[in-house]
Amino acid sequence: MRSAGPILLMAALMTGGASWAGQPPPKLDFAIEDQFGELHTDEDCGSAVVILLGGGRKGVTFISEWVPPLHEALAGELAAGEVCSVGFAHLKGVPFFVKKKVVNGFSKDPSEWTLLDWKGHIARSWGAEKDAANIYIFDRAGRLVFQESLQETNEQQFDRIVAATRSAVGGQ
Repeated sequence: MRSAGPILLMAALMTGGASWAGQPPPKLDFAIEDQFGELHTDEDCGSAVVILLGGGRKGVTFISEWVPPLHEALAGELAAGEVCSVGFAHLKGVPFFVKKKVVNGFSKDPSEWTLLDWKGHIARSWGAEKDAANIYIFDRAGRLVFQESLQETNEQQFDRIVAATRSAVGGQ
């Protein structure tokens, strides 16, 4: 199973402003291009547990603190294809005249692709905190099982994320 270079997944027990009026949150469903213009969909991860991790301009600053330890803690699950890590950038509201500059700021390595969410699909679908990184974890059936906003690394938050991911993997 393919993994997007930097983990860009997110999970949470909070809705970050999304409202589902007593209904379960929408299932995993996206079709978003990366910085190379390649279209990625939720089907790219097959039946793996999916972690979406990303944020907007301020939230992205926290991602580099979370990715290495998450990848290390979940190395076995990632290598076995049980977990699919996908990074995203929330770019809704970015003026058209700076889009090229924004795209040029992402990795030039095709193995380190990031979903460029220009339309705000992820935040609209599952909620997001504006000034934080956001992580969403979806089980094998595409149901949101964990969502949280992240800032500085926090051991209790980290442990909850790893536990939620492993629980989703074990839930098969």
